[in-house]
Amino acid sequence: MARPRPAATISAPADRRSLAAGGRGAPLARGPASRPAPARAAAPARQRRVRPLEQLALALEPARPRWSFSRRVLGSPHRARICERLEFVRRFYPELDGITVRVGMALKRGVLGWGSLDPEHPGVWVRPRRLEYFTIAHEFTHLLQARGEVPRGERACDLWALARSPLLVDSPPGYLKLPRALVRKRRVAPGEAALLSARARSAIEARQFGDRRYLARFEREVAQVFG
Repeated sequence: MARPRPAATISAPADRRSLAAGGRGAPLARGPASRPAPARAAAPARQRRVRPLEQLALALEPARPRWSFSRRVLGSPHRARICERLEFVRRFYPELDGITVRVGMALKRGVLGWGSLDPEHPGVWVRPRRLEYFTIAHEFTHLLQARGEVPRGERACDLWALARSPLLVDSPPGYLKLPRALVRKRRVAPGEAALLSARARSAIEARQFGDRRYLARFEREVAQVFG
């Protein structure tokens, strides 16, 4: 007696490969194809803006000395007086900042001072016993002439030294033509110093406007005042 064949059972959901050889399963319902969500492109990494650090200026080198004294000056009993007067006058010459000025003794008779016209070797030579402020100012002006900041010549040097400040005019200039009453004075009074300084500045201003006889103009104006 033949045994009944067990009915083929299909588990749901059926797979095509899971059907028995004698039967065909119900067609599978095809739903909308499910696609995986497209992966978002990774945002490019935001690059940080690198700001260069400001370079720090490190003062590794020592500051240049203001003065270089000769052995005669270092051994002079008037050294303190020389230094005091040089420092006072140098305050009115900011152009010399950062420059080492050589200081020596003026030994030649009749010479009160001397200033170097070599821009690579600035220096002044002075006489300690006749060390007026104006003499130092005159020699410092020579250093400016060496650098092309003041016209050449002794008369021009006197004029620019007079124009620097009345506080530096304690004696009359030696190269500009001045009235005898002023030349004979060993010391210049404060009022006279202010007048000379003002006339010098006026003459320099006239030169800037094209007056080539600005030196003669100064001498003429001073003669009118003191004559």
